Amino acid sequence: MSESLFTETPRFSKGVQLINELDIDRFPKLLTRILQNLHNKAEPAFNEAEQVKLGPALSLTSSELVLVIETLTFICQQAAYHATKPGILMTELEAVAINSDKCKVICEGWSAHGKPTIEKLKKHSFAPKQLQSVEWHLNLKLAQDSKSNLKEPNAIFQLNVENNDNDGVPSEPVLLEFNHSQLFNLYNKLEVIQSQLDSLS
Repeated sequence: MSESLFTETPRFSKGVQLINELDIDRFPKLLTRILQNLHNKAEPAFNEAEQVKLGPALSLTSSELVLVIETLTFICQQAAYHATKPGILMTELEAVAINSDKCKVICEGWSAHGKPTIEKLKKHSFAPKQLQSVEWHLNLKLAQDSKSNLKEPNAIFQLNVENNDNDGVPSEPVLLEFNHSQLFNLYNKLEVIQSQLDSLS
């Protein structure tokens, strides 16, 4: 994998710090609950009543508990989206300074729950809209240099999308304009996405 699974933002790093300080005996159950609920966007892994009890049990404030759950959820989501093998996940976790004992638990949990988690995620959409069809046409426009008579080719895409929610409100088409360089960069990213989708199928 050419890029790291995890972007080390200050919030992510703080989450890692809190994870490292968790009681190792309580950690597996916390992780398993998050993995089993990963596909369910409508409901949190822990409801409010459970969080009220869980915070003190893990010696965390309410905000710290939320950050721990968010960080572990993000780690699991990234592992799922990239269909990451446990060995590679271990390397990625170590690279962001997660303690070895927590790395081991996360990788063991991923080995046990990774495949069914991915299967559940494949049946659910996280986005509020889904693409239905794509229309496109090529266009020429004058170059920005007013002294030049050159025309720059570009591509106009119309993405026809549909709301996933059931409010009955139709979605507006999304219009995108790309020059050659932008379209080439998009193509390369789509190739990476296609490769990751193939690995999930």
